[in-house]
Amino acid sequence: MRKVVLLSLILAMLLLLTCPTLLFSTKSSVNMAVEFNNHASAVWVALEKGYFNDEGIDVKTLETFTTGLELSAALDRGDIQVAWACLGPLVIAYSKGVPIKIVAMAHAHGYALVAKSELKTIYDLENKTIACCGKGSPVYLLVKLVIERYGLKNVKIVYMKPPIAMASLISGKIDAAALPEHYASLVISKGFKLLVRSQDLWDKWPGSFLAVREELLKKNPELVKKLIKVTIRATAFINENISEAAKIVSSKLKIPYEVCLKSMENLEYSNTIDVLEIQKYLDLMYKYGCIDRRINANEILDLTILNEVTSKNE
Repeated sequence: MRKVVLLSLILAMLLLLTCPTLLFSTKSSVNMAVEFNNHASAVWVALEKGYFNDEGIDVKTLETFTTGLELSAALDRGDIQVAWACLGPLVIAYSKGVPIKIVAMAHAHGYALVAKSELKTIYDLENKTIACCGKGSPVYLLVKLVIERYGLKNVKIVYMKPPIAMASLISGKIDAAALPEHYASLVISKGFKLLVRSQDLWDKWPGSFLAVREELLKKNPELVKKLIKVTIRATAFINENISEAAKIVSSKLKIPYEVCLKSMENLEYSNTIDVLEIQKYLDLMYKYGCIDRRINANEILDLTILNEVTSKNE
């Protein structure tokens, strides 16, 4: 009996020596936030597939927000360490002193302007009312770019959250709405007119990004690396298995699968960040009065870990 016990102890010690992570492994807990739409598809897929768990990440809390601007305001509380959100709201948070860094991209595009079916072209928006999320949101930039590019002179802009804008468009209270996906595809599926998508105005329109608080990046860069790896892995899954990914996302958002699939096909899921495109976006935000000072892209970006991870994957 003693020999059996002794042998068991020896085997256990050998196992710990050969696999020290069994002795010291601990999960990293994080508080995260996302926008409640398919811009967060990488997060929904990663949760469903267990990618966070595979990297030893314990998602302590996951807060969802109807708009990126709401998420931006929540970042100021300090308890949210990690966020996947559209670029505009992240820039708004940074401009107000929230110490964050953008470390990876989740997708490009994902914004559209839809209208009543009787409005056939963008020029029919003259003297009409368009709803969008608040000033500084990507869809606000979309509306401003449309007005400028098409020379519209008299357009009324009202601020509404996407679900309210959808309801107002359906009830006839407004004439058009600039919406993020999946909301845009939901409205189009109900017979409303697509006037323009973000890719029609800008072929590399930056979408959503992974951002972390600077304190987390400094104190635990290994955790940030794991978050980036999760994002890259989920993005690859979406690009290789978009039908299955759409099933996952549609179940999370409680929307029809067919609508979700079409909506996701309007996004370009990628993690590579083009600094020049980010700078162009920042310049537009300043031009349209969304931020009160010019921001250099390198202020808010930290691509060190992303470049390290992607170079190893090549």
